[in-house]
Amino acid sequence: MGKFARMAALALLFSTSHASAEASDYKREVRDLKATILNLKGLPQDLDSTASALFARIEDLAANQSDLTVRQEDNAIRVSMTGDVLFAFDKADIRTTAEPTLKEIARLIASVPVGKTVIEGHTDSKGSDTYNRTLSLRRAKAVATWLVGHGADRAKLSVVGLGSSRPVAPNEGENGLDNPEGRALNRRVEFVLPKTQ
Repeated sequence: MGKFARMAALALLFSTSHASAEASDYKREVRDLKATILNLKGLPQDLDSTASALFARIEDLAANQSDLTVRQEDNAIRVSMTGDVLFAFDKADIRTTAEPTLKEIARLIASVPVGKTVIEGHTDSKGSDTYNRTLSLRRAKAVATWLVGHGADRAKLSVVGLGSSRPVAPNEGENGLDNPEGRALNRRVEFVLPKTQ
C-alpha cells in the first residue's frame, strides 16, 4: 500500500471513529436534554412510579373513608364517592360533612403531574334519562366548583354528567322490585385521575 493510500485509510478510520464518537455524544446530550425538559416541566421521569405512589395515597385515603372506593384502570385511577354523602336527595348542594373528604381529594388532584381529572356525576334510575343526566351534570359541576374554590386548578378539571347510564349495582332486584341499596351505590361522583398525559 502506497503512502497516499495509507494516509487515506487513516483519515477514513479517524473520521469514522470521530463520527461514531460524535453520534454517541449527541445521543447522550439528547437523553440529558429530555431529562432536563421533564424536570423543568415538573414532570417525574418515571410516571409509573408516580402512578403507583398516587394509587397508594388514594388507597390509604379510601381505607379511612367508608364513602370512598378506588379502582385502578389502564390509564387512570378512579375514585368513587357516594352521592348520599355529598348531596341531599335530588339536590346539587354539597353537604358540609363531605368537605373534609373533598379537601383530601383536592390535594390528590393537585399532585397529579399530567392531564386532566374528569369529575363524573352518576344517578340511580329513578326519574327520566334527561332529568338524571341534568342532575348528574349539576352535581359534577358543583363538586368542580367546590374544588376550585379550595385551590384546585380549573384548567386541570373536566366535568361530565352520565345520569343512570353506568350503574355499578342493580337498581332493581331479580324480582323486579326496587333495590334501595343498589340505587344508593349508583348515586355517586367519580374522580378519574390520569396516570399519563
